[in-house]
Amino acid sequence: MTNDSSNFGPLSGIRVVDWTMWQFGPVCSMMLADMGAEVIKIESLDGDHARQFHTVSGTSSSLGGGLNAYFESLNRQKKSMALDLKTESGVNILKKLVTESDIFVQNFRHGVAERLGLGYDDLKATNPAIVYGAATGYGPNGPDAEKPAFAYTGEARSGSLWWAGPDDGNPYNLQSIADQVSGIMLCNGILGALVNRGITGKGQKVDVSHLGSMMWLAGNRYGMALLTGVEPGGQDRKSARNPLWNSYKCSDDKWIAFA
Repeated sequence: MTNDSSNFGPLSGIRVVDWTMWQFGPVCSMMLADMGAEVIKIESLDGDHARQFHTVSGTSSSLGGGLNAYFESLNRQKKSMALDLKTESGVNILKKLVTESDIFVQNFRHGVAERLGLGYDDLKATNPAIVYGAATGYGPNGPDAEKPAFAYTGEARSGSLWWAGPDDGNPYNLQSIADQVSGIMLCNGILGALVNRGITGKGQKVDVSHLGSMMWLAGNRYGMALLTGVEPGGQDRKSARNPLWNSYKCSDDKWIAFA
């Protein structure tokens, strides 16, 4: 991980404490780093589990020197610090860092941060201006709030696995797109909270979930379903409902698209 761009961009001078792992949270904080923020990634003593994720879609992600392509592709421009947050001293160090920061991001199951004294109310007491980003599977409320989740669960619960392929009733692999989309959504929410802080001087909590993000990604599909009562289905090129909204392979092996 490098941080050569931390002095450039619209978020220059902004510090982010990044207590995230795997992909959803790291995508968000990486985007903030790309815009110039100083991002300090907090890892456990044995590192983010993504460092040990050595195969992605059947392809090796191992690099020379003990590096990992999956981890590096999600954590560019970041600094790193290892803390044992199961100890009081580790938590105190993190809280001290938050007092000197603008943004805190975490993607643990709802309730985990609170049990460690790292929930929004805890850190707000330490730094009232903190913008707190929380990435979860199902959001902070409701019967599923504390359930574990990963990209597939958000994709499945939103129906995305079914509208992504042919209308044959089978789910189709979206290659964890929920992690990427949700990370983008969380970054957008945090940027909005920063704008609001510039006006009011107050921080706030930003909650984003896999499920909510994938519902949003569906665009007008669900809005139309609610208004018409007709459930949207999937389709493939060979069964497109509108032949002028499709792509076709030409005799020269190139493709043409109509819309």
